[in-house]
Amino acid sequence: QKVGGPRRAVAMTENHLKTGGEQVTFANKSLAGSVDPECSKIFELLKIRRKHRFIVYKIDADTEAVVPETVGPRGAGLADLKAALPENDSRYAIYDHEFTTYDGRPTNKLFFVSWFPPNSTPYSKMAYTQAKTHVRDVFTGVFDIMCRTPTEVESMIMGVPEEEEDQEFGDDDF
Repeated sequence: QKVGGPRRAVAMTENHLKTGGEQVTFANKSLAGSVDPECSKIFELLKIRRKHRFIVYKIDADTEAVVPETVGPRGAGLADLKAALPENDSRYAIYDHEFTTYDGRPTNKLFFVSWFPPNSTPYSKMAYTQAKTHVRDVFTGVFDIMCRTPTEVESMIMGVPEEEEDQEFGDDDF
């Protein structure tokens, strides 16, 4: 045995505790090491030229890079973005929200959505959290929000308070 020798890549398997050490390979266990240059090109088309309404990004398992998955046309809305987000895997999204200010001026805001649904794998959540620093360097001038449900996406972007659906404890419990 050499001490301090070259490091080897660790396999994506771990000992499973309930099966007495049997090797189990986990699906969708990915890491993001870089951001594909296509991401910044499509983002510039959305930000400067207003060609798209939203872009959904994913971590490609083969290249371990963040790549564009879905591009929403300019006529798409918030409902189309919510439909494009998977219910069992994490994603990033950029959404261009147009609205009218209190004094009647049309304006817009760009939102960077970190999508972490409750039933996505812990490995997916960790990979997307780790890659967020790389991704945020590419996307400048956006408001950062994190959402777990489609209703959270709508409430965070539209600025409407979310209704409490499944509150574990009532206000009078403490």
